[in-house]
Amino acid sequence: MSISQSEYRFIKEKSVSGRYVINEQILDFLEKNKKQLLIKTVGKSVQGREIKSLQLGKGPSKILMWSQMHGNESTTTKAVLDFVNFLNAGSVSAKLILEHCTLLIIPILNPDGAAVYTRINANEIDLNRDAQNRTEPESVVLKNVFDGFKPDYCFNLHDQRTIFNVGKTPKPATVSFLALLMIRKGVYQEQEVLVCS
Repeated sequence: MSISQSEYRFIKEKSVSGRYVINEQILDFLEKNKKQLLIKTVGKSVQGREIKSLQLGKGPSKILMWSQMHGNESTTTKAVLDFVNFLNAGSVSAKLILEHCTLLIIPILNPDGAAVYTRINANEIDLNRDAQNRTEPESVVLKNVFDGFKPDYCFNLHDQRTIFNVGKTPKPATVSFLALLMIRKGVYQEQEVLVCS
């Protein structure tokens, strides 16, 4: 599936732009879309900022996605908002996705890091390295969401430095995600995917 530049201009979320994406921008987006999305507060950050999730679709394949685990990686958050706009636009492709998938998305997992544009959370912990120990409230939130939702697929969304290319092409990678696929109960296979702009 691909979309043209003119189609992209239609779905691009214009309320969020630039390098920094903070919780308040996401809250405005969620409020604007509350009729189309199931929105929940799934927890709070170290500094008490709300961590929100949004859910859409009613299909049997359950997909969990989270962005801005690193507060200074906002490209994928903007991409998630564009993706939600695409799904809500009603195209044939969007309807197929929503019929076959249930998507649960955390647009900003690390709102404290986002507020000061840093990789780490307010306790100076890299949440991507805290998945096992879960010493941070944001890591506990993600685990609780995972346990409650029981996804078939997970997408851990990250910005990618442009020194990396997509495969053997000369195109620089813009975003990457770690894709986790449930192979059998409790066992996951992980794969990194690079995406160009």
